[in-house]
Order: sequence, then structure tokens, then C-alpha cells
Amino acid sequence: MSTRFRLIYEKRGGACFVPHVSLASLFTRAALRAGVSLALTQGFSPHPRMSFGPELPAGVVALAEPVDVWTEGEPEEMLSRWDAALPEGFRLLRAYPVAEDAPSLGKVCLAARYWVCGELRSDELLERARACYGEAVLDAEAGLDVEENGQPVWLSLKLSAPAQNGIGGWVRQMIADGTIAGWQALHIIRAEVELATREGHS
Repeated sequence: MSTRFRLIYEKRGGACFVPHVSLASLFTRAALRAGVSLALTQGFSPHPRMSFGPELPAGVVALAEPVDVWTEGEPEEMLSRWDAALPEGFRLLRAYPVAEDAPSLGKVCLAARYWVCGELRSDELLERARACYGEAVLDAEAGLDVEENGQPVWLSLKLSAPAQNGIGGWVRQMIADGTIAGWQALHIIRAEVELATREGHS
């Protein structure tokens, strides 16, 4: 009988350029190397049961991303072994069981917190974010200093419904209207995905 776990992981450095569509195969290969037995879906083309959180554009660093996985049994030391088998830049932070009948991960991802800095001042970025997202901006703080060594101040931006209000739409809008030249003009970090409860259980 399979057990559903929720993993929280980060991807930094070059790992942030791994596209969302490649995450399932990456985690599957790491699980095989770690000896973690993954449960399979039913049907003509079985594949490991995994459900990732809201998509991120390639190049965005992520500090606390959720993924639900189903494993056969409850392997001891799963987190440490799986973590050791992941490519550089990926790290598993924690894991906990989730009830099999709990709502899907997509339904419990309520909001996402981003840190953004770049060629524009943080107050200008905030103005443009509010114009783009409207009421989806749940919380924001311009001038947040989350970087050492004299780096620019950042915008902290919390958006509701992260699957619908992705950060990519805002960036593409600023590129289209000539506000910035391209993605290279911004440094974006998704600091966290807020789940339905404090522990992430549904």
C-alpha cells in the first residue's frame, strides 16, 4: 500500500534553470538512485505518482517548493537518501505524510511570496506589480533588504492563487511595454508557497 508524502525542496544556482516539465523525471531518477520505491499510476502508461506545486519560469530560484509523492511503504531515512541523490542545487528540506483523501496539492496552494530586484527601484516594481495583478497582490513591501554586501533593496510580493497569477506574466508584460529589456533585468526568488494550513496538511 502506498503512502502519500509532501516534500518541501529548494532549487538554487544552476538548478533554477531546470524547467518545470523536467522535475518529475529528475526526482524519479534520484529516487531510483536512493532506493526509494515510488508508487505508480494506473492505466496503459504507468508512471510515478507525483504532483508538483505551481509552475515557475526557468531561471527563478525557489526556496521552499512543495511536491506530493506516493511511495511504497514508509522508507526509513527517505529524506536524507533522496536528498543525497538529487543533482547539485536541489535540496530536500522536510517531508511529512499527507492523508490519501486530502485535497490535491493544487487546491491547497493559496499564495506565493516572491522577492524581486533589478534595474527598477523596488517602489517602481511594486507600482507595476499592482497594475498587473490588482487584487491578487495580498501583501507587498518595497525596499526590503534581503541581500548582504550592499546589493540593491528588494520588493517582497505576495500573490494569491499562484497557479493563475504566475510571476512570468508580469515580467512578460514589462518586456512587452519596454519597461525592461528582458528577464536578465530582474533577479527573482520565490521564497515560499503558502499552503492551506501551517503544516501544509489539507
